[in-house]
Amino acid sequence: MSLLPHDRVQRTMAVATFVNTIGNGMYMTVMVMYFTRSVGLPASQVGLGLTIAGLFGLAAGVPVGHLADRRGPREVSVVLGMLAGAVMVAFTMVHTFWQFLAVAVVENLVASSNRAARGAMIARFGGEEKAVFRAYLRSVTNVGIALGGVAGGLGLVFDTRAWYVGLIGFNALTFVVSSVIALRVPRMEPLPVPHGANKWIALGDRRFLTSAALIGVMSMQFEVLLFAAPLWIAKLGHAPRWTVGAVLVINTVLVATLQVRMSRGVDTVAKGVRATVRSGWIFAGAAVLFGSIGWVPAWAAVVLLLVAAAVHSIGEIVQQAGVFELGYELAAEHAQGQYQGLLSMVTGAAMSLAPGFYALACVDWAPAGWFVVGAVFAVAGCAMPLAVRIRPPAFLAATEAAAAAAVAATVAAATLPTAAPAAPIAVAEVPAV
Repeated sequence: MSLLPHDRVQRTMAVATFVNTIGNGMYMTVMVMYFTRSVGLPASQVGLGLTIAGLFGLAAGVPVGHLADRRGPREVSVVLGMLAGAVMVAFTMVHTFWQFLAVAVVENLVASSNRAARGAMIARFGGEEKAVFRAYLRSVTNVGIALGGVAGGLGLVFDTRAWYVGLIGFNALTFVVSSVIALRVPRMEPLPVPHGANKWIALGDRRFLTSAALIGVMSMQFEVLLFAAPLWIAKLGHAPRWTVGAVLVINTVLVATLQVRMSRGVDTVAKGVRATVRSGWIFAGAAVLFGSIGWVPAWAAVVLLLVAAAVHSIGEIVQQAGVFELGYELAAEHAQGQYQGLLSMVTGAAMSLAPGFYALACVDWAPAGWFVVGAVFAVAGCAMPLAVRIRPPAFLAATEAAAAAAVAATVAAATLPTAAPAAPIAVAEVPAV
């Protein structure tokens, strides 16, 4: 995939994503400072409010994903984008904790819903390379957030309410502009529900639920560079504080430049599983490096920290390549929104536990806790081959068996002699894997 996708619809979705993530980067940079310094809320209340709101937001993914499947993902995503813009404006009007909490709950419900609808859009417009297109959008997201973070940094420098409100207002505008751009994406009729398929098929799919749980554990890795590593650096005290920013820069650059390239070859469930297993071992190696920082001199600690960040970032790229493939290919095609909403809910729940887990393992119990973290990632990755062998719902199992049989028949036909035989050749049926 080049700088911009060749497909017009995919280009439109990429531009909409880029516009919105610039605003998101601004908001993420100034969010905490705005609520504490401008609104005047204690940091403990801000943290509590965001945690409660995040837990509420988890509930919206599956039902709204189902709505996107049945009413069209574009329409649902556009409406949610407009609502998100209104919620951002509401944030500029809060003055008390309860106002903040109410708006934060709505914001998380809308954000969780939009992820499900957006996942369904990617599934419908991603073509034969859904995972590669999803990887491309992730690279675009990283670049957009990085650029927005630079602009948000100006708000932190000036540290005035006018700057904070202006940046949050700009984020609201990007939601609206992104939604208007998304209207250029053609409407696609919902896929018919196959006979025998359960209405809430995702919730009854034990294979997907198990795989999603493992993906959730693996997704806790996002908080390693954002939360665990900075706290560990601060506790040790012999690595300069600027290394925290350097770690994030390394991650952003590597993801933006390598995600698409390293996702391109992960185009089957088997390859997605192998990518997940590999990423678990890469995360384990990075955890060992992070844990070893306290045993070396200051200059070596800086080098080891930057190497650990690079190794972890490669693991993140590999892991996400596997997630993109498994998340779409293990799902029923007519219910992609429902499945993506479920995956978002499970990973969101796991990530909400990550800060508390890392505070204990990577700070209080460090350095030994870092090795425990690495072992958790390795075990979760190695368990994925077992998870995908669980039998899916009957209708989905029959669909996959028919597809495998068709592939096997095509392969068998391709190996037949070119010369016409005198008598028909019986081709043995190849069992589905």
